Amino acid sequence: MTVEPDTAFDLQPEFPSALAARVASWASTKPDAEAFIELRYRGITCEPRSLTYAQLHRAAGLLARQLRADTAAGDRVAILCAHGLDYVVAFLACLYADRTAVPLFPVSAARNTARLDGALADSRPALSLLSASDKVTENSVGAALGRIRRLPEELRTTAATDPVLDPVGAGPAYLQYTSGSTKAPAGVEIGHAHLGAALAQLWRAVPAVRHKPIVTWLPFFHDMGLVLALALPLYSGVLGVTMAPTEFVKRPIRWLRACGDYRAGATGSPNFGLALAVSATTRREREDLDLSSLDVLLNGAEPVRADVLELFTETFTAHGFRHAAHTPGYGLAEATLSVTIGDQDAEPVTHRFDRAELTEGRAVVDGTGTAGIPLVGCGAPAGQRVAVVDPVTRTELPAATVGEIWVAGPNVGAGYFGNPGATAETFGATLDGRSERWLRTGDLGFRLDDQLYIAGRLEDLIVVDGRNHYPSDIESTVAATAPEIRRGHVTAFGHDDGRREDLVVVAELAAAAEADALAGIARRIRAAVASAHEVMPGSVVLVEPGGIPKTSSGKLRRGECRRLFGAGRLPHLVTIGNQPTV
Repeated sequence: MTVEPDTAFDLQPEFPSALAARVASWASTKPDAEAFIELRYRGITCEPRSLTYAQLHRAAGLLARQLRADTAAGDRVAILCAHGLDYVVAFLACLYADRTAVPLFPVSAARNTARLDGALADSRPALSLLSASDKVTENSVGAALGRIRRLPEELRTTAATDPVLDPVGAGPAYLQYTSGSTKAPAGVEIGHAHLGAALAQLWRAVPAVRHKPIVTWLPFFHDMGLVLALALPLYSGVLGVTMAPTEFVKRPIRWLRACGDYRAGATGSPNFGLALAVSATTRREREDLDLSSLDVLLNGAEPVRADVLELFTETFTAHGFRHAAHTPGYGLAEATLSVTIGDQDAEPVTHRFDRAELTEGRAVVDGTGTAGIPLVGCGAPAGQRVAVVDPVTRTELPAATVGEIWVAGPNVGAGYFGNPGATAETFGATLDGRSERWLRTGDLGFRLDDQLYIAGRLEDLIVVDGRNHYPSDIESTVAATAPEIRRGHVTAFGHDDGRREDLVVVAELAAAAEADALAGIARRIRAAVASAHEVMPGSVVLVEPGGIPKTSSGKLRRGECRRLFGAGRLPHLVTIGNQPTV
């Protein structure tokens, strides 16, 4: 049975749904209100920079005029600006000029350029936008940037010419490059209507974003950062407050302090951000912290982990945080962002599911309440149709049955830029006997009591001796078994050596350890997995911190880790079990 949204997503028919038109409207109706604040830091000193709606509108309008002179209709414009107000102005200018934005990121000494190189080669921008202070990107990337225009150091402008919004054309508003966790980067074509639908869905599903500030550290080039952190405040007409992700990682208390200082109603973070906010803040730093204004902490990680939610609540309850503010959701770049969202007024729903039943594709709640796989419900559809499908027969599955998640709705993108084959395969799926087109997400999940639960990735499913095993479940067992392992830095995958498929576990150490201790940790992990999952890992590999490949948004790249292991090129400290033959 397909899960349908309970009401239509159109909420304000008299108000423009296109983001650019809404910003222009706010500039007209409340020109002097602050639209966006960027928080910069020097040590413990915070230095905010802000733009009002009128200032933002004029700055975007001036840059849009320059884009029209530098580029032609249909051209792609890559955004490689520093995180903050530059990025907001650059993205809006592309919308104003009806140029296809390509949200990317500047080069830094700490960042590998492979993903950026791939996205630039695929999108072929006519022009790239850089911040005035960027001294690295142009020399590192070169001709792939096309022409270069730098944003002015001072964004406030007194331009006499009124900003112009070009009519929305047939082309994409922007190309959202996927994180590359399982495949090469691909640009999802997101149209103006797709973005408008996605923002309207969020506006309706999360009431807090209609009247309170949204404070985030999420990177703007990522789909959650672009839609939730950059576009949604401008759509809703509430204050947007942002800090660079690096500023959050350096001192996670900055994010929490900003939420309290600006009385944020909504924010967002994946699991690792919540875990870091607990482990990397001190009791003294948390003194006088006030999170009582927070109604929503959106979490769209894959999967959302119950233990992380509970640990965050346990740490910050004394500072006004309510467990009900945790709002799990599920989404992906191909759907612009959200597919399902939890109820902002209800506590997250967590059940433990019988492990043996789940390996057979059946979701059965464990009656003991202590054993089984803990999974967090990701809510209900936010304005689209969601089906759980047998990917072989292409038929819908009943509730409590694991299958591939398919989505149809006005927020689903048009396809992959320049790749009709992949577009047809992913965006053109049809159910048996029906003509409606669906987006195949590649994610496994099931429905239970009006909640969608995520079980894992279809292509990450590990099959050993005819039994299915979900990587996230095995990874949770490893984390619980070995405190010496970095939380959230474990990956499990299948490796076929030509004779059989074996389970491989790769884990990052939290600190240096002696060689004898390393072997003991690996053997302990192997025994725990064998006991809990009834499958003996063929290999347990321990690596140094940072040794597991990750995407730019912090997700583990299981596919790349599998490839490196299979090629014998995964740097390791110790391996217990089989080593690949190359």
